[in-house]
Amino acid sequence: MAMNEIARILLEQYQFDVSVMSQPWMYWWLLLPITAYVAFFLVKWAMLTAPLWLPIALVLGAKISREN
Repeated sequence: MAMNEIARILLEQYQFDVSVMSQPWMYWWLLLPITAYVAFFLVKWAMLTAPLWLPIALVLGAKISREN
């Protein structure tokens, strides 16, 4: 059940981001609004998906440091 909630939240956030990036005003004034939103988007999705990629990164980092 928890995985369904997480998947639902991620899907809702993705749909929101698509709707924001589909607004014409995001592309006015030399693309400054979309550039700022893309920076926010990258940080937001790094945080939202951290439970998926962070354990993998930690395990791989530990494995690489053991080999050195």
